[in-house]
Amino acid sequence: MSRPRCSAALRGLPRSYLALLVGQTISLLGSNVTMLALPLTAITLLDAGPAQTGLLLACGRAPYLVVSLFAGVVVDRLPHRRILLTANLVMAATLATIPLFASLGRLGLVQLYTTSMLVGVAAVISDVAYLACIPTVLNRSQLVRAQSSLELSQAGAMAAGPFLAGWLVDQFSAPTAILADSVSFLVAAALLSRVPMRNAGCSRAAPSALLGQVAEGLASVFGNPILRAVTLASGTFIFWHNAYSAAFLLHLTKDLGFDSRVVGMMLGIGALGGVVGAASSPRAGRVIGLGPTLMIGLAVSAGGMSLAALFTQPWWAAVACVTLSQFMLWIGQGIYNVQQVPIRYALVQPHLQGRINASIRSVVWGLASLGALAGGAAAAATSLRTTLLASSVLGLASIVWIWRSPLRHARSLRL
Repeated sequence: MSRPRCSAALRGLPRSYLALLVGQTISLLGSNVTMLALPLTAITLLDAGPAQTGLLLACGRAPYLVVSLFAGVVVDRLPHRRILLTANLVMAATLATIPLFASLGRLGLVQLYTTSMLVGVAAVISDVAYLACIPTVLNRSQLVRAQSSLELSQAGAMAAGPFLAGWLVDQFSAPTAILADSVSFLVAAALLSRVPMRNAGCSRAAPSALLGQVAEGLASVFGNPILRAVTLASGTFIFWHNAYSAAFLLHLTKDLGFDSRVVGMMLGIGALGGVVGAASSPRAGRVIGLGPTLMIGLAVSAGGMSLAALFTQPWWAAVACVTLSQFMLWIGQGIYNVQQVPIRYALVQPHLQGRINASIRSVVWGLASLGALAGGAAAAATSLRTTLLASSVLGLASIVWIWRSPLRHARSLRL
């Protein structure tokens, strides 16, 4: 990301948030290495097909469907720093088993599925805790700017991660690249231990009230027309994006014949679109309003996805289309996420943030696991290109939820 844009996004934010952001960015960098290295491990070392690749992706998302609601209650009961430290250490140890098993010649798809699911459980809890702790280190007037800085750092990690993953896979191996992610979680844990956080007012309800607290989180999301619309829009897009993702890497490696360096280069350049989207989103929101900006972000993302399957020859045209596809996808996601995440901060009290974030993630990323399974099955039954094109077109349906809600004409929520 450019220095002026980064400085503008960070100016005036407290040091506690900046330390939290650095730790999150480092772990995001490692995670984006694994996002490429894990499926490449399955495809190149274990000859996984679309159904196996879809199942691997679904295993990483399934904990959001099963664990996320209860994670919100845990986050609202326990200190956020303790949760974040524990989750980072668990993810570091679990990921380290992949290069260990590979070096012993014992790596198999079951090992990858299990590791993906265990890391997913820890990631669910970590993600919910991270989002819940943001309002405890920032004032409400700083939330949109903070979300913009987070999206910029995430986009930077997404851009650097595939480059680093492609280089590590090419020079060493895919399991070795995953070891880099394990180390990144250890570094993030070390930084988190130094971040001061104030208590958000942890829940003291008895364990018997667990289901009631889960229900309170869900009711708060689906009882509010704005939160409901954003949640269903995000969930619809993520479902089709994960169906798309189940076929995407196989399309690049099998149909187009790209090696890990070319894949890493295309995904890295494409992810720079997230920097553009995150940097431009606050201004777009001010100029055209919150609702229209959300719809534009989703439309740009879905439109970008469709470009990846347009050309298979010549080589340069295929590379250009895939790169442009990813660039547009992440521009749209940068625009959308900067605007949609602070909505829950504006509408929800701090003591409910854990359960609200958990409820939203349970729906959105639970649909992601179902989408990955659907995409893998569709690619196995039809073709990789057909799955990519169909998923892109159907992703546009996400806009309908915003269009039919009070957000359609909303200028802002006065954060």
